[in-house]
Amino acid sequence: MSVAYGRISPWATARVLVQLAWARTFSVTLVAGVSGLLLLPVLFALAFASRGSLSGDPVAFLVQRYDTLVCALAMPLIGLLLGTSAFSAETEDGTLLYLVTTTTPRWWIACVRVMYASIVTGLLSAFAVWSTGAIAANGSNPENVTTAFTVAVMFGGVTYAALFTALALLTRRALVAGLVYVLFWEGALSSTFPALHYLSVRQWTLSVASALTESSEKALQNGPSLAASLIGATLLVVVSVYVGGRRLQRPRILR
Repeated sequence: MSVAYGRISPWATARVLVQLAWARTFSVTLVAGVSGLLLLPVLFALAFASRGSLSGDPVAFLVQRYDTLVCALAMPLIGLLLGTSAFSAETEDGTLLYLVTTTTPRWWIACVRVMYASIVTGLLSAFAVWSTGAIAANGSNPENVTTAFTVAVMFGGVTYAALFTALALLTRRALVAGLVYVLFWEGALSSTFPALHYLSVRQWTLSVASALTESSEKALQNGPSLAASLIGATLLVVVSVYVGGRRLQRPRILR
């Protein structure tokens, strides 16, 4: 007697992959670290709001804090932790080797992990942006700066998540490589050599924010164009998923 097995839905597979990723990433240590990153701009906003009219222009304050504390610190580090933790843990205990021996397409495994890290990174970063803006601007949205950065960090979260998920499959030291990119490439080198702005996820994020706000703050004027940022981010996400899928086709390298 033969038994017919139905094809497993890609969304059912995605649900399992997300559950595995959630179990791998959300430890007490990671939650504490992420909470600290999200609370930092909020604490600055509380200090700003406590001074009332003596604090000055809320737009200049918000742009500076969104740039330095969210776009340059919280968002990339959260994306790095979420993009690398699951695959790194599964590589160590052999779970990843089991996943790639199933009938699930390798590119779909990589794509689901990118989507998971993207959504969580984007939502957490957007929460930091919104809560900081609500406190510093007393619930208003001057020059649409809070709305602009909320959309921008959702965009940046997707891009960072794709990059760091691919790194987790390409090297065992993905966390170190990611920190080098965030702190050295986007920090020291990008500020020294403006041409590198075209290869900086942070600058792509600021370009999206610049296109959506009426603010003319200097931090929003030095990056690449919106078109260049969208093209660069799209290429990075597509290449990351493709490279991740190809890497998963060779599980012996992941041992």
